[in-house]
Amino acid sequence: MITLKDICFAYEDRPVLKHIDLQVEAGETVMLEGPNGCGKSTLIRILNALAFADLGTYEFDGDIIDEKSMKKESFAKAFHQKIGYVFQNPEAQLFCASVEEEIAFAPMQMGLPEEEVKRRVEDCIALLNLGSLRDRAPYYLSTGEKKKVAIASILSMNPKVLVLDEPLSGLDTETEEWLTGFLLQLKKSGKTMIIATHNHKFAGTVADRIVFMDRDHHIDHIWKRDTDL
Repeated sequence: MITLKDICFAYEDRPVLKHIDLQVEAGETVMLEGPNGCGKSTLIRILNALAFADLGTYEFDGDIIDEKSMKKESFAKAFHQKIGYVFQNPEAQLFCASVEEEIAFAPMQMGLPEEEVKRRVEDCIALLNLGSLRDRAPYYLSTGEKKKVAIASILSMNPKVLVLDEPLSGLDTETEEWLTGFLLQLKKSGKTMIIATHNHKFAGTVADRIVFMDRDHHIDHIWKRDTDL
């Protein structure tokens, strides 16, 4: 489904990613783990076509994802419907007047019929138990509630791939446990997920594979579930 070959990226000649090779299969949960500054967030941005590699190729479902292809509006729209990105800080992606409107926004932008939009909104509200919050403004919610709404607003697109950047960041223990269980449910349902995290216990609980990145901006090694952590 996703293939990265020899991906290199630098900010003003400062290397951030060096010769990254990575493949993600449909239905797989892959964790990106490593110290601050190792390039996890930059790799996440490249996967979501928010940044583009200086060298190497990114292939998604057989299509090359690069600056040229993403300049085609119809191609870019179709791509962003296939891959959903949950930011580390949920406030960065919440902007509507109510939770219900937030969840409906992406399906409406996809041009789906009104009845289908309503169905997806209700499904996501039920899935994340947001019924009591549907009329609330996201701005006034707790961090954990905002995280749930951010996830719901992405799942309403029904993307093939769900990408999360440090999903446990800022959460209390109870919400961390809820989110871990929820992601395990998505995994069981066959959702493809790519998750950046600092939390090794969380990674070991959820991942099929953990990709360890080092301070030199390489992939140091890859752990698979059938081996020891």
